[in-house]
Amino acid sequence: MPEIIGHKEIVEDLKKLGSEQKLSHGYIFFGSSMVGKRTVAQALAKFLEKQEFAPWTEGEAMHDAKVIDLEFAKYLDPNIKNSVGIDAVREIKNFLFQKPNTSSRRTAIIDECEMLTTEAQNALLKITEEPPPSSLLILATNDLDALLPTISSRLQKIYFGTVSEKVIAAWLAEEHGIAKKTAEESAKKAHGKPGLALRLLKDEDLKEARASAEKLFKLIPDKRRDFVKKLLEDEGFNFGKLLDAMILYVAANRRPFDVAQGSFSLSNSEKEKIAQWHKFLALRQNVANYNLNPKLQLEALL
Repeated sequence: MPEIIGHKEIVEDLKKLGSEQKLSHGYIFFGSSMVGKRTVAQALAKFLEKQEFAPWTEGEAMHDAKVIDLEFAKYLDPNIKNSVGIDAVREIKNFLFQKPNTSSRRTAIIDECEMLTTEAQNALLKITEEPPPSSLLILATNDLDALLPTISSRLQKIYFGTVSEKVIAAWLAEEHGIAKKTAEESAKKAHGKPGLALRLLKDEDLKEARASAEKLFKLIPDKRRDFVKKLLEDEGFNFGKLLDAMILYVAANRRPFDVAQGSFSLSNSEKEKIAQWHKFLALRQNVANYNLNPKLQLEALL
């Protein structure tokens, strides 16, 4: 079951706005992956419907809330690979324009909305221009720049920062029974991402892929080619998994935005990291859609 770790001020502000019927028609929850954006969005929807600020459990009936993500998009169109298309946005429109059953709002959550196609974003823009009074649209994204500026300007933005290692380690130990030392090590590797800290302990494939990604980045350029060759020789090699781990590694080593100071200025090295991150994201999408040569793609990137 998902849990909210950290973000106390955001939670209290949203609860207050919800209780006083002062929520905006739409929000963008932005920040690093696996810090709790989707979890808080689900909790807000449940608060509006059931007066309990907690993520809904698997199988729990929610009459006035819907999550749209890549899995849902593939359900609508099995032929899509790694994007959320216009069919999903049509589903959102149909859902939001119905009157709520038990909640004060019909809440649609689009997770990883950076996966929306241009066509889907243009359709979504029309919803944001004239939203139904009883609707609430929440977009969760790791990449604010991937959204059309016209969409971004119409929705209020809430930044989700990383969570302290101490809080993550305590959560792993107390709620998941992880030994203190192991919990602290995982919290440190997760760079402030509770979801990643737990996955690093539970997902063996991710642990292995992340170790490979970390080693690959730390090797000098002349040594990387030999390491890539060794990886490809493994019969169980999964290019997509490695790219996922590389994306997480690059994202984890980026400096968070200084939102407290209202500053989004970045050094040249940070800009290079973000450019590299975008290249990995683009390649990850292409891997899902096309039959690419892993060796050539990795050598070109690194």
